[in-house]
Amino acid sequence: LHTLTLPLDTAESAIELFTILQTNTALEALSVEIKVKVYSSNMGISLQEMLIKNKTLKYLEIDKDNGCIVVPSSFLSFLTTGLRHNNSLQHLSVSIPPNEEMRGFISVASQKDNLTELEVNYSATCCYLHVTVT
Repeated sequence: LHTLTLPLDTAESAIELFTILQTNTALEALSVEIKVKVYSSNMGISLQEMLIKNKTLKYLEIDKDNGCIVVPSSFLSFLTTGLRHNNSLQHLSVSIPPNEEMRGFISVASQKDNLTELEVNYSATCCYLHVTVT
């Protein structure tokens, strides 16, 4: 299995998936749709640790729920920290709200030599501007 796509509708399922993927050496691409109610600090920590420890994941897409941006600011800090320490990710696609944490996220992403493609969807009104950096 090199690619996995699935919805995550409970915090427990997200935490379990991210924990398993911390040591997975086969999966190269992950696409998840995270439901609004799922975001928690424990899930954020689990994602952060997965990004830090996983050495084979090259593609990560964190999709939005029901067409609206749902990644909370607090979750974005976990994603940013994980990305800062990740050396394998080449493509990242994520929907984030425009706020101060977004600036730090973009700064970290722009300094990653391994990250060759970044797609950031953001808007205060749930209409997206797609930015791709290659």
